[in-house]
Amino acid sequence: MTRTLKERTFSGTMNPEIQPWETEHRKVARRAAAEGMVLLKNEDHILPLKAGSAVALYGAGAGKTIKGGTGSGDVNEREKVSICEGMKNAGFQITTGAWIN
Repeated sequence: MTRTLKERTFSGTMNPEIQPWETEHRKVARRAAAEGMVLLKNEDHILPLKAGSAVALYGAGAGKTIKGGTGSGDVNEREKVSICEGMKNAGFQITTGAWIN
C-alpha cells in the first residue's frame, strides 16, 4: 500500500509589512467583537473584574486559542493573542498558568 501525502498550500502573505486593508479589517473585527459580547447575569455585581484579580482559566482554548475557527472558518493571521496572554496583558493574575500550554 502506497500512501500519498497531501500537499499543503500557504494562502497567506510573506510580506512583513502590514497592509492598509489589514488595519481596516482589524478595526471592523474589534468593533464586531465588542458589540457582540454578552455578559452573564451580574446580580452580585462581580463583573467587571478589577485589574489584578486572580483568575483561573481552564481548557485547551485558554492557551491555544483558535482565531477564526477551523475548516471553512480558518483565517490567515499575522499575529494572535491567546486568552491567557490577553488576560495577563489586561493585568489579571492567572492562577492556573502552570497547566496552560
